[in-house]
Amino acid sequence: MGAITWRRQLSVGQPSIDDDHKHLIEYLNELDAALAAERFQPVRVAKILVKLLEYTKEHFAREERIMQIVHYPKFEEHVAMHRAAVKMVSELSNRFSIDPTHENAEQLYKFTADWLVRHIILMDTQLTPYVRGVWA
Repeated sequence: MGAITWRRQLSVGQPSIDDDHKHLIEYLNELDAALAAERFQPVRVAKILVKLLEYTKEHFAREERIMQIVHYPKFEEHVAMHRAAVKMVSELSNRFSIDPTHENAEQLYKFTADWLVRHIILMDTQLTPYVRGVWA
């Protein structure tokens, strides 16, 4: 699969959002490393997933507060995307909890990594002009 590397195009320009995104990428890279390990360890994967899910919820709450502060016009649409992602990740996590296979962990990684990078690039960067005036 390969590690995700932080790059300039992922920056929103708001320090706490960018820091959160970097932490989420670190958790995804930990998960990637666990999946690439010589011996699959479901307990190791489960621990990473717990951290990833908790941090994701905290991040979404922070990001949504910032969107409210800057009166982001696409707030409701953005929040709906967050909720849909949390629902999907929760479903995939539950599937892994019931059947802790490498395949189920890999599906969770692929969905989360693809969603996060795509969401940051396509959606979160739309916040840049709004946060720039407040946090420049």
